[in-house]
Amino acid sequence: MRILFTNDDGYNSVGLHAVADLFKSEHDIAVIAPDVQKSAASHSLTLRPNILKYKKVDGYDYKVFAVGGSPVDCVKSAVSLLFKKPDLIISGINNGENLGSDIWYSGTVSAASDGAHLGYRSIALSLDNMHATEDDFKACALFIKNNFDLLMSIQLPPKSLLNINFPKDKPLGVKVTKMNTQTTFVDEYEFLDENTINPIGRRDYSDIHDDNDEYWCKHGYITITPLLPDRTDYSALKKIGEDGFLL
Repeated sequence: MRILFTNDDGYNSVGLHAVADLFKSEHDIAVIAPDVQKSAASHSLTLRPNILKYKKVDGYDYKVFAVGGSPVDCVKSAVSLLFKKPDLIISGINNGENLGSDIWYSGTVSAASDGAHLGYRSIALSLDNMHATEDDFKACALFIKNNFDLLMSIQLPPKSLLNINFPKDKPLGVKVTKMNTQTTFVDEYEFLDENTINPIGRRDYSDIHDDNDEYWCKHGYITITPLLPDRTDYSALKKIGEDGFLL
């Protein structure tokens, strides 16, 4: 199998190579990821007349390219030029969770989402531990390898992807669950001086309800959430009439 690995933490992140290393002996793999940290890049991409710079990185047992762009740039340049026709795209393992509203902003999830939108089976991986060690990432990677056949057997709708999050500590089990739509990240900003604004957002988990990705991961479970790119509000679609608009 041809597997493309990417992320938003950069081509040299520990989590990225922890999972790539486990697949290098049995699969044709390549790592194509941003040359610098691109967290919260969401679905941004580079458009003309801007250009993308890239370089091949030596010192690994597989192809590694560092791309001067967003995670989505990495996926698009990979499947177009650098690593054509992958069978699978794995984004991560991200250093930090991508749960609930994080999904809107995550470069990790967006890279997988773009891959899925282009027609490739895609998985996003994240670890809810900003201070994770290499051993922590290896444990997550081993879960993916041990369950690889099962994950590949899941029948997903076209353009759907799997978003998998690992809890901070040893998992209690696995929950296949929905995305949390509550706001758990509180946006706060302050003036540092006349021309400078400091973002000082914080987390608030006081009102998380059960049976969603954020609740279960924060309670010690690996969460698996299938995501679709269709953002249509179908209930509103049925209610909004087409008459009465002025042309």
